[in-house]
Amino acid sequence: MLIKAVLIHYLIFSIVSALMHYADKRRAARGARRIPERSLHSMEMVGGWPGALLATRMIHHKTSKPRYMWKLYAIAAMHGIGWMLLFWFATRP
Repeated sequence: MLIKAVLIHYLIFSIVSALMHYADKRRAARGARRIPERSLHSMEMVGGWPGALLATRMIHHKTSKPRYMWKLYAIAAMHGIGWMLLFWFATRP
């Protein structure tokens, strides 16, 4: 049950994160006020990093900004390491 809840959490935040990236790209094209990178990274940090990674690749948004992409990769890596540590400690005798 917990795994299902976690997967739903990641799915919801990933969808929101991808939509935020799409909206930011549209705003950039129109010259409108952009979504701050801090807001995008905050959404990634709470679980939206899979959607952000997918969105950056699909719509080619922010891919030319190495600093932004490194932060996104770092957030994804922190989530991965956190899950590996959780599973490691949970399965120790």
